[in-house]
Amino acid sequence: MKVLVGRLLGLILLVVVIAIGGLTFTSNGSSEAATDTITDYRAAFDVAADGELKVTETLTVSFSGLKHGIFRFFDTRDSNGSGNRLVPEDIRVTRDGLAERFEVLKEGRGRYRNIKIGRAETTMTGSHVYTISYRIENALAKGTDGNRTDFYWDLIPSGWVLPIERSQLTVHLPAPATNLRCAVGADATSGCQAEGEDTDTLTVKTGALSPHTPVTIKTGLDIPTPDASGPPWSSWLDPVLGTSTGTLGAVVGVALLAGGLGYALSRSTYEKKPAFPLMYAPPDGIGPAQAAYILTERVDNTAFVATMMYAAEKDAVALRQSGKTWTVDGKAPAEVWRGLDQVTEQAGFSLGVVGQGQTFSASPGSAGAGQKLKSSLSEFKGNTTGWALTSGLMESSGLGGFGGFVLLLCAGAAVALGAWNPFAMSVLALIPGLFGIGAFGVGLSGAGTRRTAPGRELWSRVGGFRRILSTPSAQDRFDFAGRKDLYTAYLPWAVAFDCAEEWAKKYRVETGEEPPAPSYFNGYSGVHTGLFVSQMVSSFDSAVSSAISAYEATQSSSGSGFSGGGGGFSGGGGGGGGGGGSW
Repeated sequence: MKVLVGRLLGLILLVVVIAIGGLTFTSNGSSEAATDTITDYRAAFDVAADGELKVTETLTVSFSGLKHGIFRFFDTRDSNGSGNRLVPEDIRVTRDGLAERFEVLKEGRGRYRNIKIGRAETTMTGSHVYTISYRIENALAKGTDGNRTDFYWDLIPSGWVLPIERSQLTVHLPAPATNLRCAVGADATSGCQAEGEDTDTLTVKTGALSPHTPVTIKTGLDIPTPDASGPPWSSWLDPVLGTSTGTLGAVVGVALLAGGLGYALSRSTYEKKPAFPLMYAPPDGIGPAQAAYILTERVDNTAFVATMMYAAEKDAVALRQSGKTWTVDGKAPAEVWRGLDQVTEQAGFSLGVVGQGQTFSASPGSAGAGQKLKSSLSEFKGNTTGWALTSGLMESSGLGGFGGFVLLLCAGAAVALGAWNPFAMSVLALIPGLFGIGAFGVGLSGAGTRRTAPGRELWSRVGGFRRILSTPSAQDRFDFAGRKDLYTAYLPWAVAFDCAEEWAKKYRVETGEEPPAPSYFNGYSGVHTGLFVSQMVSSFDSAVSSAISAYEATQSSSGSGFSGGGGGFSGGGGGGGGGGGSW
């Protein structure tokens, strides 16, 4: 159930991360007035019947100071709602008649193509003529206002940050223009006169244009609307799905394979539970902590408390409580401790309570005790897991101890590919994400080990013993007649198995009496004997945790968009969005 819930949460988080990758975050650029000027803006547009548009822009740019060159960017999303991708291709650039170096950058998570013209190591001033040629597919859209096909285009896009002194724009169409409209300015519906209606050649001339002033035309064409060549989904989904159906299919296929591989890896760590036949005594040669580890593959603080109780039951220590302080008093020499299991013996040595007169106190405010407890607990956990491996009861499985690390890597990769979205295709996060979700089980406690054949046999016996301690008397009876001392003898095991309350209830039902307090515990004064075990364990565990917290506190303190569609028309609302400037 834990794995299923983890996978569902992981899947939800993965969807959120991929969705974040589809968001476009914009920032307010510099509002400084442009000091450079386009003194002459000329452009020729050749529109073919199949929707291909060839453009040549000739720009005379006057630099007022030293500059490296200019940039020209394109919005590949058609703002009039056609869904076409308007990507410039076959780009060529000259300056003053000679080929000029440029690079094409993807920005806005793939939405924009920015042609950066010039060199960082070269500067210039004065007047220079730039010629930029390119072609764009899908320039024609489905007709509106009774037209079969529309050509709706920003001849000068709204993104130019440089003022323009004059412009001359020529458009060659595959059919005579009908219902011709021309606008200057964003959201405008008029402002210019396009010459050539009812012919296949249009000319638009303007005077001075302020920065961010588009010149837009819309005309109907009596030709069939060509089929769009882009992917079937909306261009708003391009940052998530990319722009290629083939690439998307490959990504999904690889992601499914990764998820399957992760699931297979997770399944390799699964162990089927053996039968748990009733066992009326614990297995010989091991202590409560070892039994609990074989049963659950976990070692926690409660197991350490159970180990100290087990040592007290064997008359090796005595436990005393004074307020919130717990004291462990040594009562037996090393020879007695060597008769116990090795994990219990090592726990005694780490606390320094082996031998008569040796003592250790854990109080909430004691940093020194906390330091010793922290070290002892670390050794205790290592000794318990190490015992299982060296005894041939456990072996590595899955990714061993690296399962949690691999899951963190998968999560990090999913966030990087999804939310950061460096490749303008956040669905790439599916590959590490589905692998991590499928392999979720390798990060759980105990997933890095599996029980060997002897380990499974011991698991079965330990499980049978826990069964007799934890199940109600109506299911599995335990005869306390003449052996009431077994309640306290098995109490450390019940604590380690997390079934102390069930064990006390079983004693109460079987004998009709309250469970006895262990003889090795001095200082208990509870309101009801039945609450003894849970209160004792909770108090001891709290003292341990508080002492460690006090120590760690000392360590911490000592260190340091557009819209469109329908039959509307307004300036800046056509295809060919973009702009440019100098740098």
